[in-house]
Amino acid sequence: MVRLQSRTSQSASKKLSIFTIVKYVLVSGLSFYFGSIITVKSFGSEDSILNTHQISEIKRNYEALLQVERKRNEELNARVQEHSKYDSSPQQAMNINSHNSQENRDNYDNHEEGRLPDAEIGQSLFDSSLQYMAVGISKIDREDFLGNFDYGSPSDGISPVLLMHHNQRSLPMSNEKKRQLSSSIVPMSAMDATENCDFLYVVTVPNKKDRMCTAIVQNYENFHMQKWMRRSEHGGPLIRTEPLRYVNRGMNSKGMRTFRVPDQSTIMKHWETLGTYFKNFHDVLVELKPIAEKVAVKNTIIVMTCNMGQSELLMNFVCNAKAKGLDVSNVLVFPTDQETKDLAEGLGLATFYDEKNFGDMPEAEAKHYGDKAFVAMMFAKVVCVQMINFLGYDLLFQDVDLVWYTNPLEYFHDPDNKFHGFDMYFQDDGARTTRYAPLSANSGFYYVRSNTHTRYLFTSLLYYGDQIIQSHSHQAALVQLINEHSSLFGLRVKVLSRDMDEFPGGWHYHKHNKTFMMKLVKEEIKPIIFHMSWTKNKDNKIKFYQQMGQWYVNDMCIAHTRSDIIGNFNMEEGDLLLESCCLAEPNLICHYRDKPSKIPCKDADPIDPGRPSFW
Repeated sequence: MVRLQSRTSQSASKKLSIFTIVKYVLVSGLSFYFGSIITVKSFGSEDSILNTHQISEIKRNYEALLQVERKRNEELNARVQEHSKYDSSPQQAMNINSHNSQENRDNYDNHEEGRLPDAEIGQSLFDSSLQYMAVGISKIDREDFLGNFDYGSPSDGISPVLLMHHNQRSLPMSNEKKRQLSSSIVPMSAMDATENCDFLYVVTVPNKKDRMCTAIVQNYENFHMQKWMRRSEHGGPLIRTEPLRYVNRGMNSKGMRTFRVPDQSTIMKHWETLGTYFKNFHDVLVELKPIAEKVAVKNTIIVMTCNMGQSELLMNFVCNAKAKGLDVSNVLVFPTDQETKDLAEGLGLATFYDEKNFGDMPEAEAKHYGDKAFVAMMFAKVVCVQMINFLGYDLLFQDVDLVWYTNPLEYFHDPDNKFHGFDMYFQDDGARTTRYAPLSANSGFYYVRSNTHTRYLFTSLLYYGDQIIQSHSHQAALVQLINEHSSLFGLRVKVLSRDMDEFPGGWHYHKHNKTFMMKLVKEEIKPIIFHMSWTKNKDNKIKFYQQMGQWYVNDMCIAHTRSDIIGNFNMEEGDLLLESCCLAEPNLICHYRDKPSKIPCKDADPIDPGRPSFW
């Protein structure tokens, strides 16, 4: 749930005028019945004694209100008589009388505040028992609403937005709109619908075909959703003949839990890692600070981390940028082994090797998403961002399986960018599973402004490492924390929608957007970056970049250390590797006919049997 608050308060003069009118009505009523002039001073006011003209005016207003009351009482008596035809119980008649007397008082109050009484509105969409919960529903075009109230999540639905007005004061100013809202759902603009909303709560429901219901309960404020599912009392999948039972929000229809609590051994393992980190934190920060100062441009550092197993992808990022004339001088690599440190420096990159924390990291690449090597590197992703953010720098974190078309910092530093006011920006992962709800933020490419909100977020993520181990996902844990910090502290996070041209990735390449990929390889559109996410392993990432025409690494440099490369090319020890390892033109190779490619690869086998050619 997202809460938005209006910053425009009602003027003191308006509040005072309403309060004064109420007092005058009371005074005039007493004067009317007692036949004498009563001063407002007797009610604690400093106003002077009412003159004859004012008393006459107040009497006329009061008589008009009495006419409304008399008419309501006549309607009440008619309803009681009608009820008595079916039930002669005196007690029930008294209950109806009491209930409708309360309605009379409520409508009297509404009239006092310039709102329409029920007699003028007609048949209500909601009965009187809901008068403090729902009095009308506006229907708003979704793009209009999200354009005015951007809470950061990507927009995937197609339905309009339904806005519930919880009491008469929240209705639009227009009397015509009030009349319409009393009996139907009324289309209107976001600004008209919310003009009297001092607070706005946003609740999202998934675009699914499940038989789903949503209950809205008037109660103590709650910024989390509770979930029930029909299942056996012993657990298991959805069973429609069973009663609804309480489940965690990650439970799916198959009975599988998306989120699990770390066990004791996982917690203890994480404590051990944190102990090492905190023990060395001050000394490490002292070493890092001068390097960060040298690398930063406009108080921003591009942060990457890598081990030897992924070094070819790091090399391609540098060579790719060099071929396009893009500056990478403010990239700071956090290598997790000495070989990667030497290789990165050989490519001209600044590095910081934190041997105290990274000394036991695996050198081999992850064989697949979520394996032990993958999870171990997740801790490196947490630490490098936390330290740079803690030093007060804005940062762009990116994985090594990424290439630039232009420097992305230009986008994030542009003050005219329509999303400029957020604390953090993420590439849209593309997945819409509960695991990454509600943001679907990809943790392999994101920009962070340094402030108190982001500093506490990444400090909290450091403490949350046992959940990363348990879930085998840095991304899932980070999204969980972002969701909580956004609601609790007001952290503003923007996910850059997969429907934008600027930030495509593996979702576009593998899944759902052949039209976009065809335009990209034909250079009909020019994105800012491309991220080869959603790809099983490093070997496939290299092949896909080769057939996209985005691979710029000499084969003789792949899977070799810096010393090996120096020996292979008869280089001097201090020479940079750029001239020997970076190609001026991409190494374009066809591998699979069914995957996007720069040129038709119709003669190649498909990676997925039976799939037709991309072209």
